[in-house]
Amino acid sequence: MRRPLGIFLWALGLCVASVPRIADAAPPKLVVLVSVDQLSAHQVERWAPLLQGGLGRLLRQGAFYPQARYAYANTETAPGHATLSTGAWPSSHGIVANYWYAEGSGRETYCYEDPRFGRSPANLNAPTLADALRLATAGRGKVVSISLKDRAAIPMGGQRPDLAAWYDEPSGRMVAGAWPGTNKPAWFEGAVVGMGADSALGQPWDRSRPDLDYSAWAGPDDHPAEKDVPGLGRTFPRRMPEDMAQDVLRHIYPTHPKALDNLFELVKVAVDKEALGRHEVPDLLAIGVTTTDYVGHWWGGYSHEALDALLRVDAHLGALFDALDRTLGRGRVLIVLSADHGTTPTPEKAPLLGMSALRVSKDRLMGAAQAVLPTGARVQDIDAPAVYLAPTAPGVDRLALARKVAAALTAEEGVVEAHAPADVARFPEPFATFFARSLFVGRRPDVQLRVVPHAYISKVD
Repeated sequence: MRRPLGIFLWALGLCVASVPRIADAAPPKLVVLVSVDQLSAHQVERWAPLLQGGLGRLLRQGAFYPQARYAYANTETAPGHATLSTGAWPSSHGIVANYWYAEGSGRETYCYEDPRFGRSPANLNAPTLADALRLATAGRGKVVSISLKDRAAIPMGGQRPDLAAWYDEPSGRMVAGAWPGTNKPAWFEGAVVGMGADSALGQPWDRSRPDLDYSAWAGPDDHPAEKDVPGLGRTFPRRMPEDMAQDVLRHIYPTHPKALDNLFELVKVAVDKEALGRHEVPDLLAIGVTTTDYVGHWWGGYSHEALDALLRVDAHLGALFDALDRTLGRGRVLIVLSADHGTTPTPEKAPLLGMSALRVSKDRLMGAAQAVLPTGARVQDIDAPAVYLAPTAPGVDRLALARKVAAALTAEEGVVEAHAPADVARFPEPFATFFARSLFVGRRPDVQLRVVPHAYISKVD
């Protein structure tokens, strides 16, 4: 399903609504591309009166497009950042999901996995904004891309960034891409010391705006739909335990405000060390703000935690924009802020916000699909909107199996309709186009699901 997102376009000191003025102005010294993971236009509009920093500045002085949409079916982190970075559909750039099962082998594939270099943009099949900048400036324009997620930092940095950096959960620290064409600056390793998961141990997390009635803006703090996160619980205030196990710490660290602090501190260092915006040609700084997504998955996109995370992002962006004003001058920086996808309230909290939503059991969908398959065939996974069948023996008519599964799933509560990719035209428009744009040869599912608006597909009943 499409999810609304907010897109801001802002040129410091310029009226970006006036195309002639942009065309006549001197080129920007620095382009700042910001993606705020899981940020919807509805969140921005709902909480706009509270935004006093960078987001608030964009709302007051920039152009806001609250009806912007990703016009394809699978809106999640990897395809969202790839589309934002390339301007192409997943059917062209190839990043159809965070994970997919390869056609034929059934092997689960992570979007940016690379057996040679660990992570790389090898699976990205379209040029990016960063690549265009490098080409237009004959390689002189610098590109720095930083995020807590590799699936944000890699596409926003393109094929040949000066630095693409992200948080690596297995090691609990920030790392830099190492594929051919990218660089790890000499300053990087020293700069990221103290910026890993251990820095959050013992750190408190309370509301950043104690003057604000969070419940008036986000409903009750303790809600049954929220997860009881290890060491952090469901309610404010909280503190990361000093004795937390390393594997748990490294997993939940990106959720904590300390991760957000470290992200923007690294951005600040990179701007200084790479002298971004101080060259004869434009540079690109890409920032993937993903703490908002981690928070949304744990506590919901309309929780106290989600509101607090956005307020912190707002403050960090305000400090960054002010610093760029001081060093580069107003009117010399072009800022684009968007999201890779939006969010929707949890079904249990939606009524408090005047909305309706539905929780759908993944186990039930898996059971319904499996029930119509013959012996020896099985459903490998459902990762909406994709349904994957396990590899079958030679000669088995997989399309016939897929059509049986599609018919069975269409009869389930919460599913509007389901079709095999070969039958994508059976979806009514505009959905037929949306689903077609999420198909890439070699990475196609066996069935695509269209669910009711605001449906949550949960792994357990």
